[in-house]
Amino acid sequence: MTWSHCPTGTINDPMKVRPINNPFSRNRNFLIHNIFSQNLFSVGFFLWLSFLLLGDNAKQVKKKKLKTSVAITDKNPVATLNELRMGLKYEVLEQSGPPHAPLFTVSVVVDGQQYLGTGRSKRVARCKAAEEALKSFIQFPNSCKIVAPVSANAKVDFTSDAFENNHQQAVNKTETMKQSVPKGAVMLINELYPNIKYECTENNSDLFARFKIIINLEGETFVGTGSSKKMAKSAAATAALTKLLCTKEGDVPIFGNTQFRPSKISSEQQEWADRIGRLVTEKFTSLMVSDPIHIKRKVLAGIVLSRDKELTVISVATGTKCISGARMSLSGAALNDMHAEIISRRCFKVYLFNQLLLLGDEKRRDESIFEPNPGEGGGYRLKDGVDFHLYINTAPCGDARIFSPHEDANAVDRHPNRNSRGQLRTKIESGEGTIPVKSHTSYQAWDAIIQGERLLTMSCSDKIARWNILGVQGALLSHFIEPIYIKTVVLGSLFHESHLYRALCGRVANTLQGLPPPFRLNRPTMCLVTSFETRHPTKAPSFSTNWTIGQDAVEVVNTTSGRTDHGTSRVCKQIFAQKFVELCRSGLTSITGVHNQRFNCYCDAKDSSATYVSAKERLLEGFLKAGLGKWIQKPMEQDQFELHYDDDEPFSVNVDFMDQTLLST
Repeated sequence: MTWSHCPTGTINDPMKVRPINNPFSRNRNFLIHNIFSQNLFSVGFFLWLSFLLLGDNAKQVKKKKLKTSVAITDKNPVATLNELRMGLKYEVLEQSGPPHAPLFTVSVVVDGQQYLGTGRSKRVARCKAAEEALKSFIQFPNSCKIVAPVSANAKVDFTSDAFENNHQQAVNKTETMKQSVPKGAVMLINELYPNIKYECTENNSDLFARFKIIINLEGETFVGTGSSKKMAKSAAATAALTKLLCTKEGDVPIFGNTQFRPSKISSEQQEWADRIGRLVTEKFTSLMVSDPIHIKRKVLAGIVLSRDKELTVISVATGTKCISGARMSLSGAALNDMHAEIISRRCFKVYLFNQLLLLGDEKRRDESIFEPNPGEGGGYRLKDGVDFHLYINTAPCGDARIFSPHEDANAVDRHPNRNSRGQLRTKIESGEGTIPVKSHTSYQAWDAIIQGERLLTMSCSDKIARWNILGVQGALLSHFIEPIYIKTVVLGSLFHESHLYRALCGRVANTLQGLPPPFRLNRPTMCLVTSFETRHPTKAPSFSTNWTIGQDAVEVVNTTSGRTDHGTSRVCKQIFAQKFVELCRSGLTSITGVHNQRFNCYCDAKDSSATYVSAKERLLEGFLKAGLGKWIQKPMEQDQFELHYDDDEPFSVNVDFMDQTLLST
């Protein structure tokens, strides 16, 4: 091979290399020509530069070939679609679902056609929208190349009639998706009522319901609360649309947070649940308006009375902890469990004692919620139309809470730990959370706990399940009244219908046998409020608050000692014992004849309610037959304090040496 110098400054190459078109390469050709013509370099150096030029030219040819097609399998759908159609805009049409599990709907318009995608994040939704657009592309008007579908194995013949049918099916599918995508509550209500006005108020002291939105529509007022204006506005709009658009029982609105809402609930029941939740929350806020320290809480619970379609808050409580085993009382002076649901029920029991005592006052007898039982059993019962409803701002601890609120409400249970569904669980001493019960024993020894063994307390889910069989009145009140059951359970967050139903009543439905009347398995209505509460990762306070109707101020209890700063709590066992003795002195008739008896200690008064004790045994057997574990009992020593019936002396409780030692510590 020889090289010849041409006067025109060109290179005679036997390979006939194509000329280089880019300006940078032309400049290098001109430089080489000058160098060669001036004989500044040797022939070997010139050959080396020529080799570089040939290699650079080959690389450019290869790059041009790569740009003629799109490698869909190597890129995500969004990147592929953006290469084919520049300047596309992806728009977020809808955000639904709860804050902890949102569902986004994104649209993209390509050649005048809208394509939709949904996903748990905006990025996933964009990818699915782009994928739907790519699936419908067969041939582009500005290119002779046919783009392969997303599936690499799929074969498309655009010359056949089947192509037109497939393309029409894709268009129909897109139209169906467009029609089925739910709109947000605010967007929908603004379309239906363009001139609607939102009134907003702010309360900085309430972290969970800081903003309050009020909508006046068609002569009715709808309220929504939330930690942000957006949440409060959405809640108010959802409440309004639920009342105005959903008229049939079982209607589930297609707007707002609907993922974990009950499958069978009417608009009236939803409105009722919203009122119950709002009344408890507002009552607590009003009680703590001058106490910014103790308004802090994680769990809020309350019991509401409904009578002649009127709602009245009976009790309100907060708290998330249990007492330490070293602080247990042998005189009933300390509270063991200070979770909000449990304390609100203790307040409710004080209310029931007071309502029974009203029957002994001729002037106020009509104010009582009780009336004499016309049956042969004697005692008293609730008046017609009187019902009670429990509100908790989150799912009760234990079986109702631990099993993923992120699960699909309609999906088959595929959890790897699904065999432990419904198992009895105990709370952690002086802390939060629950652990499964141990099956080897159901009793706790007092001396072992004093020496450091962990005190076990049954979870709130287990205790509410017990209330749905034995009633919320307890053993002492069962001497005088029939069982009282909760009609509605309303949650403010973490609502999962199947988990909640199983935890509160479903897990013993098939194994509960021989239950003595009038006890029964109660199945309360379960609802989720529209103004649901969001999670706030804060440390749980070391105090619990409680209030009962008729009391002026809120009581604050130290969760470490189970007592107030001034002594015993007004909802401890000492108070229940005192109220029980007052009922026996009042002359009211009882179901068990307890008004003619005297008991030496508190535990004897509880155990003498034979029907209640029998129902309790059937309940514990039901848990064992279902393979859910043994119910853990507290040490029997704590209920063995003495009762006094002397009419000449005020009620008093003997505090033994052990309890005096605990008080001093």
